[in-house]
Formats: sequence, structure tokens, C-alpha cells
Amino acid sequence: MASDVDALNSAFVAARDKAVADGTASKTTATASQNQLTSDINFFLTMLTTQLKNQDPTSPMDTAQFTAQIAQYSGVQQQVTTNANLEKLLAAGKQTSLTTAVGYIGKEIETEGNSGLVIGGQGAFSYDLPKQAANASITIKSPDGRVVFTGKGNTQAGRNIVLWDGINSGTGLQEPDGTYTISVSATDTSNVAITPTTHAVTIVSGIETDGAGNTLLTDSEGSKIDMTKVIAIRTPTRADQTNNDTSNTNQATGT
Repeated sequence: MASDVDALNSAFVAARDKAVADGTASKTTATASQNQLTSDINFFLTMLTTQLKNQDPTSPMDTAQFTAQIAQYSGVQQQVTTNANLEKLLAAGKQTSLTTAVGYIGKEIETEGNSGLVIGGQGAFSYDLPKQAANASITIKSPDGRVVFTGKGNTQAGRNIVLWDGINSGTGLQEPDGTYTISVSATDTSNVAITPTTHAVTIVSGIETDGAGNTLLTDSEGSKIDMTKVIAIRTPTRADQTNNDTSNTNQATGT
């Protein structure tokens, strides 16, 4: 009799621990956790009823113990319900993010980096100066690393946009469309170097989501940008257009 009761006790504890573990598992969805928890609770109650029927009369089960265990199940149940509500909120948030991202299509955006997308022989780049510079020099390189443009840049503090007509400043020939990179060097009136911060500039052509549900912006080159990484958005600026902030726009022409 004692060995049977011990076996029931062991099975009871195992059922309880499994239900708690399944109910709080972070890698399962709330629905899966709920289904598993319901199954485990049913098994738990079956084991509890069997245990009560077969308990040792000389050493009855402590009611406070299984009452506390049932309360533990209740706590897990509440947590699963909370997780289900959070999952609904996250799903709604992702849908809202997609709706918002539609407004990015056709817009020019900036993110961390030093690249610029040249389309139809027109390209845009961007850099920030922490303070006013006395001199600034721009170098643009092709996708294969060739220097295709060198020239002077704007020296104003803050964001400076470089508009390039795609003409190689050395050969005078038109460079093909693609993703180019920019580097900028600057000095102040004392000829002390100033460190600019460059930004990647591209035009959004589409949106999509990844496996984790994150919203990604794509451009014509197939590059994917996490929407949360965007630091600026505006109407496209190109060498044949007038930028809204002309004081900080540099026309980099190779001719």
C-alpha cells in the first residue's frame, strides 16, 4: 500500500511540474500553452482524485498542500491568458507598422552607413558635421571600389546632402546606376580634423516582413532596411531637383 501511494505521489508531482513548465514556456504560443495546460490540469485532477482515494488513512494527505498546488495552476492559467492578450496586441502592432510603412514607398530615407543609391544617373548622399568646418572634401567610390568623384563639400554644421549627377570627375563619363559609397574629411579654421558622420541614403520601393514579423523596407537594388533604423525621411533629392534646404545641399557635378 505504501509503495502504491508513493508511486501516486511521484506521478502527481510530475504532472504538476509538467503543467507549470508547459504553461510558462516562452517558446510556445499562448494557444498552445493553453491547450497543453488544460490537458495537464485534467491529468493532475485525475491523479489527485486517485491519490485521495488511495491515501494512507494513518497519514492523510495535507489539504493545504494540494490547495496550494491548485492555486499554482490558477496562477499559470492567468499568465497564459495574459500572454494571449499580449500576442493579440503584438499582432495588431505589426499590422499598424505595415500600414505606416506604406507611406515610405517612393520616399528617400537615411539610415546608418555611407552608401547612396544612384538611379537614372542621379544620386544622393548625406553626412553630418558636429560643428562648422573651414574645409570639407568628398570622395565617392563605385560598387567595385573605384574613385569616381572627388570635390569640395558643404561646411555647415549639421546634416549636409550631397547630390551627384553620376559623372566621373576624372574621366567625364557617366557612371552606371548602382549603390555607391561616400567618405568625407573636414577640418576647422585651425586645420584640426573634424569627424563627420555619414548616412546611407536610398529610395524605398517596397515593404515586406521577415520571419520574426519585423517590417522591412526594400529599394530597387534589393537591399532590406529595418524600418526602426530609419533616421530621416523626405521627398527624393536628386541633382536635377531643388532640395527644400538648399543651404545644406551640395551639387557634386563631375563635369
